[in-house]
Amino acid sequence: MMSESSDVPDLAAETEADSINRRREIQNLPPIDETGTVGLALSGGGIRSATFCLGLVRALAKKGLLKKFDYLSTVSGGGYLGGMLGRLYKPDVQPEVVENALASDDSILLAWLRNNGRYLTPAGFLDKSLAITQIFRSFFAALFLVTLMCLVVSGIAISLNTLLVLRPESQATTPWLIALSVPLFFSAALAVAYWILDEEQPEKSIQTAFVVAACCYLVLALITDFLYYIWFSCWPLIPLIIIGAINTRLIKIPLTPLSDDAGKLRQQLTRAMSKSLWLTGTIIILWVIYGLGLVWSRGNFISTTLLPPAVITLLKIIWEIDGVKTVLRKLTTRSPLVSMGLIQSANMLGYLLIGFSLITVCAAEIHFMRYDSLLSYAIWPLLLSLGIIIFFWFICQPQRIISFLNLSSLHHLYRSRIERAWLSVANVGTRPNHRFGDDPLSDKFSEKLSNIEKVTIPLPDDDIQFNDYQPHKKQGPIHLITCCINQTVDDRTGNYNADRKGIALTVSSFGIETGTHLPEPTDYLKQTTLSQWIAISGAAAATGMGSRTAPGLAFMLFLIGGRLGYWENNLEPKNEVTGSLPALFAEMLARFPGKKSQYWYLSDGGHFENTGVYPLLKRRVKTIVVADCGADPEFIFEDLENLVRKARIDYGISIFFSPTITGKRTSVAQLKEGGVCLPLIKARIYYPKTANHDAMLGKLIIVKPHLLEGMGLDTASYANRHPDFPQQTTGDQFFDEEQWEAYHQLGLQAGKAITAAMLK
Repeated sequence: MMSESSDVPDLAAETEADSINRRREIQNLPPIDETGTVGLALSGGGIRSATFCLGLVRALAKKGLLKKFDYLSTVSGGGYLGGMLGRLYKPDVQPEVVENALASDDSILLAWLRNNGRYLTPAGFLDKSLAITQIFRSFFAALFLVTLMCLVVSGIAISLNTLLVLRPESQATTPWLIALSVPLFFSAALAVAYWILDEEQPEKSIQTAFVVAACCYLVLALITDFLYYIWFSCWPLIPLIIIGAINTRLIKIPLTPLSDDAGKLRQQLTRAMSKSLWLTGTIIILWVIYGLGLVWSRGNFISTTLLPPAVITLLKIIWEIDGVKTVLRKLTTRSPLVSMGLIQSANMLGYLLIGFSLITVCAAEIHFMRYDSLLSYAIWPLLLSLGIIIFFWFICQPQRIISFLNLSSLHHLYRSRIERAWLSVANVGTRPNHRFGDDPLSDKFSEKLSNIEKVTIPLPDDDIQFNDYQPHKKQGPIHLITCCINQTVDDRTGNYNADRKGIALTVSSFGIETGTHLPEPTDYLKQTTLSQWIAISGAAAATGMGSRTAPGLAFMLFLIGGRLGYWENNLEPKNEVTGSLPALFAEMLARFPGKKSQYWYLSDGGHFENTGVYPLLKRRVKTIVVADCGADPEFIFEDLENLVRKARIDYGISIFFSPTITGKRTSVAQLKEGGVCLPLIKARIYYPKTANHDAMLGKLIIVKPHLLEGMGLDTASYANRHPDFPQQTTGDQFFDEEQWEAYHQLGLQAGKAITAAMLK
């Protein structure tokens, strides 16, 4: 299943080719017509990936190979390093200076990055307290909104039940079968119409079916004393009329207009019947919420009103305990099956949390209500629900709710840490207005290290407007940053997107590109910054997580505030924007309409493709070096598997891995066996013939973190003490000195295996 069109377009980017050739000409390199393009992909994996990739890039710089790369494609943690590298290329800095500084073992730059392994909490407890403050502020705001949503549902359940009873003292009675009879009547009529359909007179067949169903309904009404029930109290007619009107509206949508084809008309009848059955399910859910809420409300005051928020708050507090997170991280690294099991368990827990919230809020509402009469008992919950709906309508206006959702997520906290620790390396000038008093590319001297502003202090020039971020114009590579547009509802069909649940979004100075499409320039990017896109690309914990999106898990993450996703305007200027579910409920319930919605919910690029190779294949890059740093303790190569599958489906590109173990190359099979292996894996890329290109052979050089022969004493000792090295969980984003250095040195050693001949 392709993310968009099944037709693979011509993916040549002439403007990019011109830019590459100009850079190559300045640096005395052959044009791309002679050699093909060369790309470096830095995968997701948080600080682990960024640190390993730093070693890899420094190894390339030491061998003078960095200038050979035309493209730099990054995802998530690889973007920390990619953004830092891109910012080093400035108009007044020659590319040789950048390469020499990266090659140096004694630069201010290296010392700065080494000192900021704990980039998320550089100030220790002070930073943690600020983060916890923001998290709990967002948590209580989310808890308030969830409670209001539950009040709406419970108010409807209480009012509907009350209007269906005969007398005040029988409020415990639940004649919900009367309410269910309405959608079941419509379902029966549509089922009869399906069987008796006359192809020449379809409308008459449907009318006959409804007449038959009405006669049966009348007979049942006489048998069950339903007419006496209505005669005794007219109140049940009100909800029945409302349910009937809703059902009529629901079935009218798929039946308008009626198809002339009998087969398609039967499909329309089936879809209409499914709408009626959905309404039946909704009524049953309201019945269950009211019934269980009524039982719960008979408890004492404390248990009814204080226990639910107390339990949810306790869950939040437990989640924020470092020890609990550590245990869960260790469990997820033991086996992919354990990891998926925990995700499914969290999803089920989220569903239980939704049910718990609805039932207990309903119980609290029943407990607080004073029963004066049947009418007042039905009207007050309904009026409260109506008032809350009006409130939601007011706050769910796009500009208001989008601002709230972005401010209540951890995006800005995460973004500011990346900005100060990694992207600030270009902020050179007079202190205190600039981060670095001395150029970080210069050699390290103790007096120069003291001439740096604290990492905890935000400075304006730590970041850069995205339209000004153009490293390729300063003789650097073209930087491609990949994110994911979450899409659980297919734009084309309106059906649930059961597989990918997301579309690749890549941004660069050439514009934006979605799926298999070419980049298109857009003015929207001028309003964004580099740190914003690097943070979005690394938004791993979000209510939308591509193929792993699950409603229960989304609800739980929304409630506890553990989310990094970001809402952005629809960035495609030519895109036809259609209506969509308000962003608040879209994020809370994981219902994302995708590209054609007014706003996009963006998250980690790894939620679509984690290696960063995907946009390079689109450009038919001949030689690709990829650092595959996603957590893979069992070496099952899930990210490469995903890449191979998407390359075949979306582009018709085949990737075959070499089984040969020779020179500096190991194999996938050898790595699965574990132990010390050679540093590189090689694969062949078979690009198909297109309208403007001949078939072409390319190569993929994979640098995957694993144990190497001849590791330094400190790296080997760290590996002995930590059996999960170098595949420690991505959840660990707080590297101490020894951990940081172990990954950095491993990347440095692996990168030294790459030669100039491999890049030809």
